[in-house]
Amino acid sequence: MGKLFEGLEQIEAVREHLSGDSFMSGVFLGHPEFELLLPPDEPPEEKAEGLAYCEKIAAFLKEHVDPDEIERNAKIPEHVLKGLLDIGAFGMKIPKKYGGLGFSYTNYGRVLTVIASWNNILSLTVAVPQSIGIGMPILMYGNEAQKEKYLPLVARKEITAFALTEPDTGSDAANVQTEAVIDSDGENFTVNGEKLWCTNSPIARYLTLIARVPARKQRDEMGNITWLPTKKGALFDARVLTALILDMKTAGVTVKQRCQFEGCRGIENGHLTFEDVKIPAENVIGELGKGLKYALSILNLGRAISVPAICLGMAKQAWQPTLDRANSRITFGQPLGARQTQQIRIGEMATSLFAMEAMCERVWQMADHKNYDIRIEAAITKIFTSEQSLQFLNDAQVIFGGAGYETADSKRFRGQPAFGMEQLVRDATMYRIGEGATDILRPYVAREGLNHHLEQIKPLFDEKSSFSVRSKRIFKLMTQYPGWYLSQWKPRILPNNPAFSAPRVDEKLSYIERTSRKLARHIFYAMLICRESMRDDQGRQNRIEQVGEELFTIAVVTLHAETINRPYARELSNEFYRASRKRIKRLLKGLICNDDEVRARIGQNGVKGEYYDLSSGIIQRGLDDYPKTPYDAANQPHDAANQPR
Repeated sequence: MGKLFEGLEQIEAVREHLSGDSFMSGVFLGHPEFELLLPPDEPPEEKAEGLAYCEKIAAFLKEHVDPDEIERNAKIPEHVLKGLLDIGAFGMKIPKKYGGLGFSYTNYGRVLTVIASWNNILSLTVAVPQSIGIGMPILMYGNEAQKEKYLPLVARKEITAFALTEPDTGSDAANVQTEAVIDSDGENFTVNGEKLWCTNSPIARYLTLIARVPARKQRDEMGNITWLPTKKGALFDARVLTALILDMKTAGVTVKQRCQFEGCRGIENGHLTFEDVKIPAENVIGELGKGLKYALSILNLGRAISVPAICLGMAKQAWQPTLDRANSRITFGQPLGARQTQQIRIGEMATSLFAMEAMCERVWQMADHKNYDIRIEAAITKIFTSEQSLQFLNDAQVIFGGAGYETADSKRFRGQPAFGMEQLVRDATMYRIGEGATDILRPYVAREGLNHHLEQIKPLFDEKSSFSVRSKRIFKLMTQYPGWYLSQWKPRILPNNPAFSAPRVDEKLSYIERTSRKLARHIFYAMLICRESMRDDQGRQNRIEQVGEELFTIAVVTLHAETINRPYARELSNEFYRASRKRIKRLLKGLICNDDEVRARIGQNGVKGEYYDLSSGIIQRGLDDYPKTPYDAANQPHDAANQPR
């Protein structure tokens, strides 16, 4: 059962079952609980505090931050980072008793959106320490001594980072090889290994380091498993993933390289090596063996806030300049905005931006209430906003034409507005990769959607299950599933809530309820048809996620339109609903009948090299034919600017 989705086996092992209310788990089961989309109202004083800080941060950005300078120099000035630390921007999620601002997730998202609308790289730099730097792991899993020592530092003085990915591990987070071995005196771990694409590491003082610790297993009287580290050369049961606090000033830590990317030029992202690095045993966060579990738990929630906020801020930044361009650019005697092609494009952009805003605000509110388990909603929000913002910005670039492909500095040279349209497009690509790539998160969401069925059939695929156990399970399934299946044909009445009573709201939520039951039936059919092959059928897994994503977005957009005082809200909500229904119809059809196998077979042939001559007629080079060494020292600087603070 642990191998249901190829490549996610070890991550599945640390997966926690849903422990709170989840709207999306109900959607996949054909029984959406719409009242879960109505979290308690935000306290007025809390909202006022957040909005006041948004004004404060906006004033700081306009006075002290030149976004074009960051892009031009590929560097955030030191005075900007210090200024943000001084006003608490790096400590928004740290409780006030530890020197932070103690913001809600909603206020944290608001502020990140504002920063991203001025410079998305700066917003990312601020978000990383508060998402996966040492602050959140210590706050959630650390002891009081660690909280008192480190939280005041990260709230106002020091920048932090997160070190998980390695040269041979990307989304396959469980394949970490960096090792931390306890010394003979038991006081320190000795760390050896390397980490790649570690955001903020060149400017960070502390890291959350995920490393493998050789350890022996022990059980208490209740059967609970704990791990004890073993000394070098001693026998161990496993090398368990563990979270540790690393001071970047420790001997043996080297920033080998500040990585450069297509976009996000100001990002401080490093390739690190560790050679006999000593980390005190007291710097273990939580328990040995739970490092990956902690990391994934933090990411599960963080996905709902940071990347969506940044994507929303970038899209909002481009909206007005795009309208200005559409109205001012005259071609063949008409402004671009007078042409139907561009009107349709701008209409789709407006609908998309409204949907992104609705999803962010609703999920942030849900994140603020502990009785929700929003890991599915968070993953969907990250997928939706990262994909939609990239499409949004691509459409904006089309409207700008050549001016959208030219750099801001180049336009400034001629005295034209230095709006970096091309930079936004380049930068946006990263956000569909970071904190869980789309192609990884979609199977993850599908796995949660299939959870009810997987738990039921688990004994059938467990090699340790006896014939008797399997027989009993088959009999139980034969008695349970007919009733469950029949229930998926019976309509359910919407809750008696004023929020659902408006005619168009009732229509849309009734459609979601009806389609949710249809999705549940189609999932059941697909599992019957595919059986074990479902584990590798990412085409169907993706469609399951996409239908759920569409239904969730219809719901939040519908409710958003009713709760905000904007005359155009219902118009945009209706348009999203109309377009979404067409997409859902196609996706549900493809969940049962599709041509995925044919298309995949062509891809398999390509991977095998059967289409080798498609690159004929050029100077042919494979990946390994390209240079592997830097041109000179100047191209890969190792100066003080690239070293830890």
